[in-house]
Amino acid sequence: MDKRKKNHIRYRSLFRINAGIVIFGLILIYLFINIVIYFTTERTKYYEVTEGSNAEKINNSYEGIALRDEIIKYANESGYVDYFIREGSRISKNSTLYSIDSSGELNKLLKDSGKESSKLTQNNLDTINDLLKDFNNNFDNMKFNNLYDFKSTLKGTVVDLINMNSLQKIAKKKGGYFTINKSEVSGLVLYRVDDFETLKPKKIKLSHFNKTNYVSAHFSSGDKIEKGTPIYKVIHDEEWNIVVKFSNSDIKKYKNVTKISVKFLKDNLTTTANLKIIKGADGNKYGVITLAKYAVRYATDRFLDIEIVETPKVGLKIPKSSIISNELYVIPKEYSKKGKDDVSIGFNIQNSNRKKDDSEIYYPPIAHSDENNYYVSKAYFNEGDVITKSDSHSNYIIGKTQKFMGVYNINNGYTVFEIVNILDTIDEYYIVKKEQDGLKIYDRIVLNAGNVSENQIIFQ
Repeated sequence: MDKRKKNHIRYRSLFRINAGIVIFGLILIYLFINIVIYFTTERTKYYEVTEGSNAEKINNSYEGIALRDEIIKYANESGYVDYFIREGSRISKNSTLYSIDSSGELNKLLKDSGKESSKLTQNNLDTINDLLKDFNNNFDNMKFNNLYDFKSTLKGTVVDLINMNSLQKIAKKKGGYFTINKSEVSGLVLYRVDDFETLKPKKIKLSHFNKTNYVSAHFSSGDKIEKGTPIYKVIHDEEWNIVVKFSNSDIKKYKNVTKISVKFLKDNLTTTANLKIIKGADGNKYGVITLAKYAVRYATDRFLDIEIVETPKVGLKIPKSSIISNELYVIPKEYSKKGKDDVSIGFNIQNSNRKKDDSEIYYPPIAHSDENNYYVSKAYFNEGDVITKSDSHSNYIIGKTQKFMGVYNINNGYTVFEIVNILDTIDEYYIVKKEQDGLKIYDRIVLNAGNVSENQIIFQ
């Protein structure tokens, strides 16, 4: 048998599949798709919740006008005046207060008597020392005109003290050339006038706060007084007012406030006072701070720098753009049921797309709760859904809503509405109350809440 040569024809494969190349290609396609998604999908900006307080904006300072029950008394005759009681002292009715010397002889006698007994008592020196210390501690380089006021006060005080020491020696010599006058009313005596004595809070205007137009006349021993001109005044009542200019935010802030703490920047005294808001004669609104004490301490001050002291409100600092108003369904607690973990809150919901007796326990996120109700976002129920009590056939139809302010929490990658309780505002932020079951520090919330909706998946 002949051996025949067999010809073998080998066919070359048109395409050989390499598993490694396929896998690598799929990975490249996956990466490409994700890169495209990354660069074409709008990222949702978020804010990480931090602690904050309104300490930086409270304790606003104001320049107030002190208004008191002030009675001006006028000279019955012309002449040189000498005062026997220091300004700011409390006097009783019929106290020996001042003398008027028509000829000037009494003033000369007082000076001569002062030379004879010019040595002041220790009490006199202590009084002058207290005045100097007080002025030194409160001197403000920006208010240099106060130096001239103090010079007048100090001069009058020294002369008055000398006069008190000298009066007893010359009282018997009084004749027709001078008269000794007694106070007609009781109160705190002052030897200055400024046309604000009869000003009442409801008559206040913005122009009254312009100190460039303010004029105050001071009197001291040795001054010549004309008949019919003011010679002294008395603060007749311990109750007094400080009127301050209020901005619109101040008016809103203190609208329902009646008690405040006030700090006097002159000497850092802090006390409580009553507060009310009034309309002035020019139609603007002002704050009126009423005090029942310290009238003697600030008797010579018409303008007072004060601070309304508040306790800082501490909470969570939230951007205003993160806050949004949202309507939530109101569901009575009696229609709820706790889950097996004894924490989750569920509802026995009747679905109209199923059989009438078909039901399930549904556990939506609870945005808020109070004593009687749970509040759930509208994204988790349809209006008209029916829920039943687990132990009865009583039904409740979903539909009633209530508005709340809140933020969208995205800790789990999707938006969940959480209610916040706003305490105060600072620039572009709110300070919100810390709630035990609410928003926490380091939670992530949507920065621009108006750009998202409830239960939306978030790309960060």
